Amino acid sequence: MDSHKRWKIKFSLLMVVLIIIIYGSNYLVLGDAEHIISYIWTHLGFIPVDILVVAFLLDEIIERKEKEAMLEKLDMLMSTFFSEVGNEMINQLSHANKYKASTENLKSIKNWDEKDYDLKLEELKNTSIDFQADISPENREEFLENLRNLLVDKREFIINLINNPNLLEKEEFTGLINAILHLDEELEHRKDLSLVTDADFAHLNGDMQRVYNKLVHEWVYYLRYLNKHYPYMIALIIRTNPFDEDADVYVK
Repeated sequence: MDSHKRWKIKFSLLMVVLIIIIYGSNYLVLGDAEHIISYIWTHLGFIPVDILVVAFLLDEIIERKEKEAMLEKLDMLMSTFFSEVGNEMINQLSHANKYKASTENLKSIKNWDEKDYDLKLEELKNTSIDFQADISPENREEFLENLRNLLVDKREFIINLINNPNLLEKEEFTGLINAILHLDEELEHRKDLSLVTDADFAHLNGDMQRVYNKLVHEWVYYLRYLNKHYPYMIALIIRTNPFDEDADVYVK
């Protein structure tokens, strides 16, 4: 028997001895056995109630804390996602977007407070960003090739993300990963990108818009998270803001 179990047995025996001493002394002094028995039964009746209440409360508290810890890890995982693939995808799609005015207000994100983030997230959730890759026919192959190479290079990383069962708790982020994997599959099946026609490019535009909308939403969500919990980390992202053509990584 290990020392931990021996300690438990000794402690339990000590408590039993103390109970006998306390109730025994009560009987010797007051001589009212009926009162003692009634008192014990009354408190024994409350033990199941106490256990029930404590068990539910503790279970709720523990479950909430575990979920908060899990979501915290997922939010930090988003940092890796944007470092690995997200920021570069935003750059490529934003520079190609014909409707850059639709993301014009994201240039001023360095001046936002928590309310601004909440309002923008609500807007992105309810409305789609105007997107159309404004690429001339002669440059389409290069543009699509660069996008496909990015997704191929990061495919293993993206698949590892989708295999994380905890991601099911973040529906929007899961939707983004699925949209990226679908775009990757569309491009991968087109072995010769020079054969992409206007109609085919329009179809790919729809897939890119789906990714772009979800990507921007998660980018803003990620920045809100950093602004609230890690403000020192958001400075670099603001200096490399893909929606601000004047952004400069060097501190002025």
